[in-house]
Amino acid sequence: MGISHRYPVEYGDWENAFLSGNGKMGIMVFGNPLQETVVYNDRGFNLAKTSDRSFAQVSAADLAAIKDFCVAGNFTAANDLAVKSAHYQGGGEGNRHPGYEMRISTPEDGAIRSYSRICNFQTGEIVVRWTDRRGDWSRRAFVSRPDNVTAQSLTAPKGHKITCAIQLTTEPKMGFPSDMTFDSAASLDTLNMRVKYSPNPSNAGYEGVTRVVTVGGSKSVDGNVLRIVDADSVLLLTRTAKYYENCEAHWDRREIQKQLAALPADYQTLLERHKAVHQAIYDRVRLDLNASPADRARTNEEQLALQKTSPSATRALWERIFDAGRYYYLCASSDQTPPDLLGIWTADCGAGWGGFYHLDANLNFQVSGGNIGDMPEAMEGYFKINESWRPDFETNARKLLGCRGMVAAGNTPAAGAGLMAGISDYYPYQYATGEEGWLLYPFWEHYLVTGDSRFLRTRLYPLLKEMGDFYEDFLTKTDANGKYILAGSVSPENQPANVHVSLLNNSSFDIAGAKFALTALVETCGILHVEQGAGQGRERWTKILNKLPPYLVNVDGALQEWSWPGLQDNYNHRHSSQLLGVWPFREITAETEPAMFQAASTTLAKKDQFDYGTGHGYLHSALIAAAVNNDRAVNSKLLHLFQNGFYFDSLATSHNANHDVFCTDVCNAVPTVMMEMLISSRPGVLELLPALPETLDQGEISGVKGRNRVTIQSLRWDADGAAVTCVLKSDIDQDLTLIDRGGIQAISGAPKFRVSPLGRIARIVPLRAGKSVRIALRLDRLRASAEAASPAPRSRTQISVSRSLEHITGSHDPY
Repeated sequence: MGISHRYPVEYGDWENAFLSGNGKMGIMVFGNPLQETVVYNDRGFNLAKTSDRSFAQVSAADLAAIKDFCVAGNFTAANDLAVKSAHYQGGGEGNRHPGYEMRISTPEDGAIRSYSRICNFQTGEIVVRWTDRRGDWSRRAFVSRPDNVTAQSLTAPKGHKITCAIQLTTEPKMGFPSDMTFDSAASLDTLNMRVKYSPNPSNAGYEGVTRVVTVGGSKSVDGNVLRIVDADSVLLLTRTAKYYENCEAHWDRREIQKQLAALPADYQTLLERHKAVHQAIYDRVRLDLNASPADRARTNEEQLALQKTSPSATRALWERIFDAGRYYYLCASSDQTPPDLLGIWTADCGAGWGGFYHLDANLNFQVSGGNIGDMPEAMEGYFKINESWRPDFETNARKLLGCRGMVAAGNTPAAGAGLMAGISDYYPYQYATGEEGWLLYPFWEHYLVTGDSRFLRTRLYPLLKEMGDFYEDFLTKTDANGKYILAGSVSPENQPANVHVSLLNNSSFDIAGAKFALTALVETCGILHVEQGAGQGRERWTKILNKLPPYLVNVDGALQEWSWPGLQDNYNHRHSSQLLGVWPFREITAETEPAMFQAASTTLAKKDQFDYGTGHGYLHSALIAAAVNNDRAVNSKLLHLFQNGFYFDSLATSHNANHDVFCTDVCNAVPTVMMEMLISSRPGVLELLPALPETLDQGEISGVKGRNRVTIQSLRWDADGAAVTCVLKSDIDQDLTLIDRGGIQAISGAPKFRVSPLGRIARIVPLRAGKSVRIALRLDRLRASAEAASPAPRSRTQISVSRSLEHITGSHDPY
């Protein structure tokens, strides 16, 4: 659980509020004992649109000219025409915003002592406690998943009564537009905030309603303030809603009031119903790093302060950050939507980058632990929102690139809003075609984890088939070796060191996205027995896949960001888009692509010489580091996030260091990094401790799902004797390749096994469906260094020059 002995004193410190949510609604509890502030959030709370995003139908002649310019290397002309021909106009819903705040004022009686805020990650409940002359006080709150209600309970010290004033209001620092209107009303049993957005064609608005239930005492109303005197208990039940049109008609029907009246007026009953759902999901995966009880009892801020000055892992903090990340991901996810940049929380209309869903990295990291962390209930919202974007993604492809299929939007405020986010000189994002592949990967990962053939057939296959159609239309240019040219290609938010243009050819980002989408499509056709035979889709898509351009290796021995001659890598950048083939796609591994694996390791080393800046930059590079067995890099990147002000008192996070811009991709994705440094998986393969930081010499993780239908029921490790024990349970009968790069000396408990000559790989034959198997390993050492894990590099002559030229001939100067 999260613990704090301080609270935000000023509204401007709202990022340090404690958080709860159910993916549809969220609350931010400041925790001031006598002057409490609770900010209410809702997934629907985006400033209302006044117009839609729009863009032109780009002519066939312009599309052809853009491709010709790209092939000829005239990238500036291609970029200019791509931007000009789109005639892009912004629009759509605006920034994420808070709804309003509740203020609870309690009379003072002596000094405040023994103050604490506690967030119980297992239950989702926030408890504020303090003591004064009257005795021990507590306020409790949570947001229920099954009942979709925020419940708050106020409890007085034994032998005392509750006297307080409650109102719904706003705060100037919320930054609402001046022409929004707010109507806060109170009655003896209800508090109601009704809000109309700035004038908009649909007359959109929203509201929040609180049902007030007291036992004993008296109530009175003074304007919009409800005063309660000498009550035995106070229960507040709140629900919010966004109305996209004709908000007054919704208000007049008093729909929320009727819904709240139907709920039981008992906090504990509601909490138990919520716990039965929330805790069952949350508890499936556990991490124990053998921290001391004394360190586990420290507050969040104490643990962060200890880590800031320690070069080694503060184990209790790492455990708590893991727990907090799973909690925030679950609280910001529902069966309809995933977390956005803000999770689901903000107290300021000026949220960074609108608080939108950003689709070239941020959302991808937010949900990255959902499948392997066994939270299918949370992942359902991710699947649904992607399906809701499909019609607009089709419009993007048709109008902007003249193709069937889908092109993702770059960013979007909400479900159903998938039109291209923006097109400018720096962001010709209609050509970031690899973005959709990354968005579809979690669908494929879900299938790898579950083997759910119905999901594959009805939900993923239709989307993959769209991508097959897209690449059939988009890939029309070939080089002298018959390989396709992605003529018009973007590596998100980066440009070459020597060419300051965004629209280029053959970004590794776009190649990786195409390879994944087409490979998954071809494999899906085989699994489902569709599109078989001569001339059918499987044959066509296989031919396209085989003609995709290869990744290239540059003069540094690094995997190039653009597989095109003359484009020099810019390593000093927050994105690691050229390494998508390493993570998440796992196309490049030490066993399958040893030369590219070494080149990827070199790319990471080159980028590690610079500051990634943003949290998501450190996240992606840490996930890549885990995939290339670089435990030192994983450790240093996690320490950077934990030591440089990315974490607030709540253990929610910021986009940048020094608490700059509230953003939850770090807190949500760090548990993924920890799972990946302990367990790596792909079909038929399970790797143990691929990138274990040196100071984590003992620990256990349980419940992680493999991308091979194996549940790692337990993985325990101990540096004393380099001992590893795992309990595996497969959903199906299968043979499994078990890898530990520390070097396997001995193995016991496996049904049958064979260890490779190098001692790193053991073939376990077989695992039986539904049967748990306990396997014990004794290793040469507990972890493999990055150097020991990587294959020897080929010479620069072999892989840098020859491969850079093997698919290009003509007038282009390669360097």
